[in-house]
Amino acid sequence: MKKHYILLLLILPFLGHAQTIEFESAITADLSGYNGITEFAGLGEYEIFLDTDTGILDKPIILVDGFDPGDTRTISGLYDLLDFSGSEGDQNLADLVRAEGFDMVILNFPSYFRLSDNTLLNIDDATDNNSDTIIDEADYPGSTFVNGGADFIERNSMLLVDLINTLNGPVEQGGKVGDEELVIIGPSMGGLISRFALNYMENESLDHETRLWISFDSPHLGANVPLGFQHQFNFLGFGLGGDLNVVELQPVVNGLLKSSAARQMLVDHFEAHLAVGSDVNFDPTKLLPEAHPYRDVFLGNIGGYPQNTRNVSMINGSGIGSPYQSAMGTDVTPGFSVIDDTFQNVGPSTDATIQINLTPSINTTAQISKINVVFLGFINIFDIEIDAQAPVFSSGVDAASGGLFDIGGFTEGLGTEGLVGQFIGALQLDKFNFIPSVSAMALNSDPVGEINWFHDINLGDPGSSGDTLNETPFVNWYMPDDNENHVELTEQNVAFALSEIMPETLSNVEFENFVNLKIEKNPIDNDSYLFSLAK
Repeated sequence: MKKHYILLLLILPFLGHAQTIEFESAITADLSGYNGITEFAGLGEYEIFLDTDTGILDKPIILVDGFDPGDTRTISGLYDLLDFSGSEGDQNLADLVRAEGFDMVILNFPSYFRLSDNTLLNIDDATDNNSDTIIDEADYPGSTFVNGGADFIERNSMLLVDLINTLNGPVEQGGKVGDEELVIIGPSMGGLISRFALNYMENESLDHETRLWISFDSPHLGANVPLGFQHQFNFLGFGLGGDLNVVELQPVVNGLLKSSAARQMLVDHFEAHLAVGSDVNFDPTKLLPEAHPYRDVFLGNIGGYPQNTRNVSMINGSGIGSPYQSAMGTDVTPGFSVIDDTFQNVGPSTDATIQINLTPSINTTAQISKINVVFLGFINIFDIEIDAQAPVFSSGVDAASGGLFDIGGFTEGLGTEGLVGQFIGALQLDKFNFIPSVSAMALNSDPVGEINWFHDINLGDPGSSGDTLNETPFVNWYMPDDNENHVELTEQNVAFALSEIMPETLSNVEFENFVNLKIEKNPIDNDSYLFSLAK
């Protein structure tokens, strides 16, 4: 690839300081499978943090943002996402790789308006035109608000395609110096976005020049939010009516649970359980787990896994099936009681009894949600009970091993007063399984689609000569023994990531000390590497 080094010397002072670069995707994602969805180019932004050695953009590592409704992390928050604590104290993965000559490129998906003339406006650049102290569509008549951090995965993937093309393109247009191939790290939904983008480029015969793809606790077989929580948030937010509705929960439902990305990823989605014609009442015959219709469309769009990269996975769920712990330090099991309490004076002379249980054991039907609202101590205003059934091949996903979601992420900013405050204080669970271990490892299921969320993962050693006991698209992986917070970096998984980003060269140890040799790079392109299997 031809590079223009004179121009590089002219622009180098500007690259020395990270600057946010905003761009629109050159490719409009195909969203035709989602009925009635308008297709348009997305808006993204990225910053380049050059290495701290040469200060030249020549070894880019792309970090792709994941599920982030409302763009709460921003680019600086994504950089901080790479913080971890270890034996050397507090460190940051980006700082470590930059010290070794790599450049960190962070791709973020901001919230924005699609204006009436089809132009895109970052919400950070929007103004309160009608002076109502809220920036929304009313400030721009005819506009549509796009929650970029929870938008369609396909649309955000096209932004990554553009960024890859830019980094692999001419220096004068923002490309890298030299021919070093890219490394892409996809945490959470970022793993799906990067998987989709790499697949798209390979299918379209576009060279992504990417040598390594790290999937970091990504929901390849789907993500989970306990259905009992989904029902409660939706009904309490919208179903009580009038002054009883808990309006603080409405943004959680509209901005998170009803987002395009959540509809694509969740394996059990409350909207699929709603009775015909109702926005809050469940159909009592829909007991088994059921995804939103968007999920099938998305699975048909994303396809398999990239073939021209080395694909590895880091997960935060237990790789040995360890249960996660409740707020009281007990093991969480199927049907676990999350909350069972009566709250007084949630309204004038009104009390409420709330129950939430996790989904039940295999082939069992049990209650997962109950809302009983009583006026004057004896007049039932609402008496709602919701059951769920686990399939015959797996217990409910809620209690399985996985990367853990802090419930504080739902309840932060909701306040401590009224029903919400009492609800939060009574929870017996402070985290739940968000990305099941078998999902993050993309284990094949047999029969197809019958995923046992409690499957005993036994992939063997990726460095062994024998066949693995399960099938995964990844050639190497890191799985902890204990369940960790979702996309949490630790000294151990950072060591794994660094070993993949900066693989050691072959030593001169004599080959007779080894019983076998295996190809390390998968697939092989211009160069191949061997690693040894000791006796």
